Amino acid sequence: MKKLAVVLCLCAALFSGCGSTQKSAESSADTAKSSSADGIDIDLTKMSSTMVYSTVYSMITTPDDYMGKKIRVTGNFNAYHNENTDKTYFSVIIADATACCQQGLEFDLGKDYKYPDDYPFENALITVTGTFTTYKEDNYTYCQLKNASYKLE
Repeated sequence: MKKLAVVLCLCAALFSGCGSTQKSAESSADTAKSSSADGIDIDLTKMSSTMVYSTVYSMITTPDDYMGKKIRVTGNFNAYHNENTDKTYFSVIIADATACCQQGLEFDLGKDYKYPDDYPFENALITVTGTFTTYKEDNYTYCQLKNASYKLE
């Protein structure tokens, strides 16, 4: 009987610990998602690496939830040139907490910027701010931060 009571107490402690962690993570995300004085709707720079990775995954899988939101994110710059379309795509690469998995979030600085002159060097740590949107290309929907700007970190 004593063993059963000890096991039940340990289970209760385990579940109550998980509950407080979940609430902490949710309140962290809510804080980062609320509009700030500088007009940012979702500031990923204020989240833990796990929350950033999770939020970017959410953006990619449920883009309608983020349409029109002003997003700020920090990661490594990447440029990819597609030979078939002769188009260059720019993204900020975000790693998860263990740095084993990465996701990219494409951004567009606009037509006034020329690559490579007006862009950072490959893998440079940058913070990108832009408005979340999607576009279709070759029957696929892609996510992008439109009207973006960046700064080197």
